[in-house]
Amino acid sequence: MKVLLIAVNQEKHPYPVQPIGAIYIAAALKEKGHQVRFLDLNFVDDYKREIPLTLNEFKPDIVGISMRNIDNCFYPNMEFYLPKIKEFVDCCKANTTARLIVGGSGFSVMPKEILEYLGLDLGITGNGEEVICNLVAKIEDGADIEKIEGIIYRKNGHYFKNPVTYTSYGLDGLEPARFLLALKTYFEEGSVAPIQSKRGCEFDCIYCTYPLIEGEKVRLRNPKMVVDEIEKLKRDFGIDYVFFIDNVFNYPINHAVSICKEIIDRKIKIGWTGFFNPAFMTKELVSLLKESGCSGVEFGTEAACDKMLKNLGKSFNVNTLIKSHKLCAEVGVKTCHYLLLGGPGETIETIEESLALMRELKPTAVIVATGIRIYPGTPLEKIAIEEGYDLTNLLIPHFYISKELGDNVEETIQNFAKKYPEFIFEGVHKKTSKEILRMMRRMGFKGPSWEFAPVVNRLFKRRESD
Repeated sequence: MKVLLIAVNQEKHPYPVQPIGAIYIAAALKEKGHQVRFLDLNFVDDYKREIPLTLNEFKPDIVGISMRNIDNCFYPNMEFYLPKIKEFVDCCKANTTARLIVGGSGFSVMPKEILEYLGLDLGITGNGEEVICNLVAKIEDGADIEKIEGIIYRKNGHYFKNPVTYTSYGLDGLEPARFLLALKTYFEEGSVAPIQSKRGCEFDCIYCTYPLIEGEKVRLRNPKMVVDEIEKLKRDFGIDYVFFIDNVFNYPINHAVSICKEIIDRKIKIGWTGFFNPAFMTKELVSLLKESGCSGVEFGTEAACDKMLKNLGKSFNVNTLIKSHKLCAEVGVKTCHYLLLGGPGETIETIEESLALMRELKPTAVIVATGIRIYPGTPLEKIAIEEGYDLTNLLIPHFYISKELGDNVEETIQNFAKKYPEFIFEGVHKKTSKEILRMMRRMGFKGPSWEFAPVVNRLFKRRESD
């Protein structure tokens, strides 16, 4: 069959993200012999021209809409993406009779609600590569689709969601069809190449959607296959920096160690980073990170005081956090800590405690967000309901902010931003402006933008003095 895949993400802050989920789907469909066309709206200015043009030229049987996010999760500068996505969908409806199917990580969080909002009747969740191939095969044969695992469909005015059984990583030997992307443009805009070594999340953070999107059981990809893909990225595309998009790269530790050793044994010169949990850092692992080319680790710290770590459902305490940070500092691996302020029980005192410890540790960067996006099916949703939040429609972003912070939360955070100017406070100021990021790229800097933080701080101070 002829399948047009449309990646609808257009968010470019802090840099455009390559739609790896959509190009995995493309690769799976191509492997099954289907004709695939890919339309990435990230760099499309006039969708009213581009979508009809592509539809009329390709004449697909199926149009797949790939959604990465439904909003940017930033308080107070919230951006809700679904109205624009609905415009894209309506444009498709007006220009094709092909069947429209929605999927992607953003869709999987609230599939029924999103289908209703977009006025569509079919979507996929779970391991998308497997589900879409099963679905397209049934549609091609004119067979009944209602028992396909992982789909959600509308029948007689009602939506039905079939369960998902997560038994494997997905299609382990499959590599995303990166040749479909405008890689040169992505890299010029500061993007890094994404790679995945596992799916699923076994942790209990009260706000997180990873267990909803990928399942609660971790499924590991063969380390040799992961490094095979890294080799091909370097050889075929000239890519020398990758980002592991696993929710936690260093869990389980032995899997992370195996990937590092495989990179080292093959003598691959590659820079890379990923998301790390402070609970699973050892001296052996940190040394291997450095030797294998890891330029820095991104800790999902969220808080730096024991009270808030416990309230957020984190799997570590402050002592573990300090120990892991110091291991990285000793070996010479850069560190970035993400803080998420405003959770249940947060006070001015707990914020001060977290920020003060960050200053004491002196990481490369600290990125601070305030307010926690409430998603259905998470423990945070239950807490918010018990506290009287009106969560009638969670498609519209609702943020949890501790009532103990008072009514002037924005002013409070602005004051903390002034007190801790070396940290990046999302929604208060954007130190990593597009202009400066482009300048950093021209100077040869690679990797995530937070690694530039010391240089960016110096540039801002110079500008302010001028």
